[in-house]
Amino acid sequence: MNGYDSNLARKKQAEYCRVNKVPHFAPESGRCWRCHRNIYDPWTRMNPGYIKTDTGYVYGDVEVTTGITVDKAEKELVTGCPHCNRSYCD
Repeated sequence: MNGYDSNLARKKQAEYCRVNKVPHFAPESGRCWRCHRNIYDPWTRMNPGYIKTDTGYVYGDVEVTTGITVDKAEKELVTGCPHCNRSYCD
């Protein structure tokens, strides 16, 4: 599964940490201590950035989605918030 599912992603991250014998840095509730968003839910917003067009790059708003998918939670150690970039292991 490659999508977003907060409950399943939390379980997969806990399982990943247990199986790989690594510290579980991510908040067990899934809520970031800093921004209070669920790290396992998608958050889409517009950020300023460069957009590629047929004639080159133009500065404008770029749609950005952050969050930790089930697939990522199952395969990688979560060490920070994907939304606000707060580190959980410093």
